[in-house]
Amino acid sequence: MLTANSISLKKGPNKIDILSDVTVEIPRGSITLFFGSSGAGKSTLLRCLAQLETTYEGDIYYEQILLKKVPPTKRAHLVSFISQSYALFPHLTVLDNCAQVLQVTAQEKPAIAKQKALDNLASLGMDGYAQSYPHQLSGGQKQRVAIARALTLNPAMLLLDEPTSALDPENTRILSKILCKLRDQGKGIVIATQDMSFVPQVMERAYFMKSGSIASTESRLAQDMQAYASG
Repeated sequence: MLTANSISLKKGPNKIDILSDVTVEIPRGSITLFFGSSGAGKSTLLRCLAQLETTYEGDIYYEQILLKKVPPTKRAHLVSFISQSYALFPHLTVLDNCAQVLQVTAQEKPAIAKQKALDNLASLGMDGYAQSYPHQLSGGQKQRVAIARALTLNPAMLLLDEPTSALDPENTRILSKILCKLRDQGKGIVIATQDMSFVPQVMERAYFMKSGSIASTESRLAQDMQAYASG
């Protein structure tokens, strides 16, 4: 269980509210969506959950572990964040992009790291691209490599920021199947999105965000989703 208690974040010289008193519980073995328009605070909340933003007020726990107190190398085994841009190193092959995480964070020997990375790529149908470079891949292929890289440390929670922003409908369907498979394996999947065509493919639990706050109670969620989708 990933738990955020009363998370607030202000930014800029005028201390503008980015997040305001956000409290959520995110279990493993489920897919949890945060949806809403651009600027609603979805991505910032995920960055706080991943400890990429650390100036927030409030507390974030994995189980009973306060994440702010966890060293980055250990935290990488608990929570992994996949950015909208995928953040693949352009000068490294697909295999080296994935293996490097194990070598740097887990101090694995190169041969072992590469074999584990190749196994993860194979599980996502990307082992045939191991020697390719990011610029040679489509958006959907880059997305799968980014997921394979995140999975190399076997994190409990996988956080994805706008994962369908560069995907066509077919690759979006492939992504939804991958995420459902990871959920079935016991991963906690957390997604920030404003893609309302993607939401029905993976939605189990969802929060509607507006102006940095959770805007929906469970009883109002369907109504808010319909209103948002209709513009």
